[in-house]
Amino acid sequence: FSSYIIKLEWVLRFLPIGYSDKKTKLLKITLKNPATTPEVRDALARQSFTVATYEADILFKYRFMADKGIYGMRWYKAVGTTTNTNTVNVDIKFYANEIKEVEVERDADFRWLSFDIEVAAGEKGLPDPKKDPIIIISMAFKPEYNGKKVLVLASKRVPTNGNGNVVTFDDEKSMLKRFLEIIKEYDPDFLTGYNIEGFDLPYINERLKANKIPALLGRCKQKQMQVRKTKTKTTVNVTGRVIVDVYNLIKEASSKGLLKLKRYGLGDVGKELLGEGKVDVSHSEITKYWNGTPEQVLKLLEYAAKDAELALRIVVEKQMLDKFIGISKVSGVLLQDSLAMSESLRVENLLLREFNKRGFVIPNKPSEEEVKRREEERKKHGLKGALVLDPEVGLHQTCVIYVDFRSLYPSIYYAYNIGPTTLVRKKVPGLKTIKTPYGVEFVDPSVRRGIIPEIVYNLIETRDKVKKQMKAEKDPERKRLLNAKQLALKYVANSFYGYTGYLRARFYVLDIANAITSCGRDIITRTKRIVEENTKYKVIYGDTDSVMVKTDTTDLEEAYKIGEQIVELINSQFKGVIRVKIEAIFRTLLMLAKKRYAAWAFEKTKDGWEEKIEMKGIETVRRDWCDLVGETLSEVLNIILKEQNPKKALEYVRHVVNDLKEGKVPIEKLVVVKGISKPLHEYKGTQPHIELVKKMLKRDPGSAPGVGDRVGFVIVKGLELVSKRAEDPKYVIEHGLEIDSNYYIESQVLPPLERVFEVLGIAKTELRGFGKQLGILEAINNHKNNGHQQVEVLTSYSGLLCLKCGHSYRRVPLLGKCTSCGGELFFFNGSQVSKFVSTSS
Repeated sequence: FSSYIIKLEWVLRFLPIGYSDKKTKLLKITLKNPATTPEVRDALARQSFTVATYEADILFKYRFMADKGIYGMRWYKAVGTTTNTNTVNVDIKFYANEIKEVEVERDADFRWLSFDIEVAAGEKGLPDPKKDPIIIISMAFKPEYNGKKVLVLASKRVPTNGNGNVVTFDDEKSMLKRFLEIIKEYDPDFLTGYNIEGFDLPYINERLKANKIPALLGRCKQKQMQVRKTKTKTTVNVTGRVIVDVYNLIKEASSKGLLKLKRYGLGDVGKELLGEGKVDVSHSEITKYWNGTPEQVLKLLEYAAKDAELALRIVVEKQMLDKFIGISKVSGVLLQDSLAMSESLRVENLLLREFNKRGFVIPNKPSEEEVKRREEERKKHGLKGALVLDPEVGLHQTCVIYVDFRSLYPSIYYAYNIGPTTLVRKKVPGLKTIKTPYGVEFVDPSVRRGIIPEIVYNLIETRDKVKKQMKAEKDPERKRLLNAKQLALKYVANSFYGYTGYLRARFYVLDIANAITSCGRDIITRTKRIVEENTKYKVIYGDTDSVMVKTDTTDLEEAYKIGEQIVELINSQFKGVIRVKIEAIFRTLLMLAKKRYAAWAFEKTKDGWEEKIEMKGIETVRRDWCDLVGETLSEVLNIILKEQNPKKALEYVRHVVNDLKEGKVPIEKLVVVKGISKPLHEYKGTQPHIELVKKMLKRDPGSAPGVGDRVGFVIVKGLELVSKRAEDPKYVIEHGLEIDSNYYIESQVLPPLERVFEVLGIAKTELRGFGKQLGILEAINNHKNNGHQQVEVLTSYSGLLCLKCGHSYRRVPLLGKCTSCGGELFFFNGSQVSKFVSTSS
């Protein structure tokens, strides 16, 4: 490989995993071309003299950025001399002799171009990019482009009614060429839109090929747009521009619980976030409108413009990119990678920089063979997760203090000096170490402070400072930037939790992963003991990095004072970086099970108390529910938590059930919406929305929904399967069809409510109003009831009842006894109870 090599040199470096006080002699190889690295690396790996290779798979951009100390989205001052090059479309071209970071407390004045395409669909409803042309390209700009906020390109000469925002062409090819010219002239930093990575950009790429036009959308005149497809996702790369797919941002925010959306269509998201939806044209009508009357064409052009405009408004007005810009600044990755990369890759980029600064090398990514070895190791030794304390199930009517550990797992790294560079792999006499509950030891900070502990400590300390600055800041723009920064610091710090146990991590070490989780479990257990041995209060639940302490007061101020005393007590016992704070006071708490609760939460601010209903593991929004379900569940939780009146909540549900039976619920509250993502013949089994579309095609093929459309349906009465009884809401109203109230009661409204009422001692039969279960009202008021009628054997039963506390169950609990009081369970039916029930074979 002599023609590949610039330099060979012997260097001294610390190896990355396992404590050693001596550096190791390594051969550093510098190559002329990054593309030849895999070839040289793999050839060396085959040689018997090679023990290991390090840093032989670092992307060249990140090797360069790490070596030069350059981070994504920060400001830099560059000094150099101008030069000429025809390869890039930029204003200034020069050789940089010096690149230095400068402090500028604002983001750049970004240029945004949002776009959307419309396609004349093929025969089967799914557009084929090899055959079906793009008919319209709509664009929205921020700031304006030549005085225009919106521009629509049409691939044929259509009437525009004097609309100066519409430009018409003779054919698709001319339109596509103009689209590329506009991108070049406007020179956006961000190309954005809704599902542009999944659909628009790959489709444009294919149509550019079909029209023999180079796909030059970027700032490089030689590199065309790259589209990579895997089984699960499509990624698009345009040199010098960031692809911001708003659909992906919405899904990411929803997965983290930051948004609660039932549907992810652009129209639904626009209505939810901006109060404004799409123009009313369905996907299946696009070709019809395109070939229709002048009025229909104009409406289609308006529809296209609105799509581009909505996507731009969502991402800009809701500041959806702020967090990712912050992550780039903190971890060093480029913004495009911040949007697309996994958390482990962000962590590894940060580790590369920090390890190299301190004279350490980092490992290569694991091979498939190494991943299999790790899987076997995991099976053999196991990886135990965080501790979740058993909850005290039920309605807690006195204040509960929700105590949260400040960045617990990042703090564990620091407190125990846990990391690959401090891991003690063999005993050294006289070496000062810290032993974790798992038994694994790490050198004491006085010997060496670990690199990961130092990184995470700096991240959480910096975040605390930024949060204080943010609270004091009056300027809205500066406050926004500080909020983005503290969020980024939080996300990057939390990314380290679980990293060393991730099978494909460079720094996977099972002993470290187990040591960290063992510390977390020990801290939660000790916290419970500290509270219960030193106060009269009880820990009623604990999960990963928080505990709930029940008080004997209903007064928020008094509860807060108790909370402050408990926080001081816990912090004094841990003495150091492991610290707790009061996250909230729960005025009432409905605990259903592990990781499932709802609380009336209060947070103390300088202006008084801020309140909200906080939920974990209880969804009020789900895509397969009609609106009535979320509305009912939310109202029930409000009544139970704020009024502490389960009887009233029960009456409310009875009222909803009766309204359903009597047909009083507005039909729009009963509609379930699902999308058609492929041709009907490709769906297996029977699905309600697909069966409905088949019916609509028979009635009126011209107006039936097609691929890409979303179908709203209700379930009507009948003898067929439920999926066969899905019906169009308009058709139901026009023909006076009767809604299947039993379906909505049994399959929609009651299932999410049953668990809520079950912990209050109210069975499903009581919810439906099929007669009063014995002991219900007494159970609500925590009274025993002895007025039951015991019989030897029941022929049927409604559920199980604890005669000691009145708690009822639909199914036998795992323990075989009452989970509230440990009492014996009896079968019940109406007022009769028995230990036995007969079944017929």
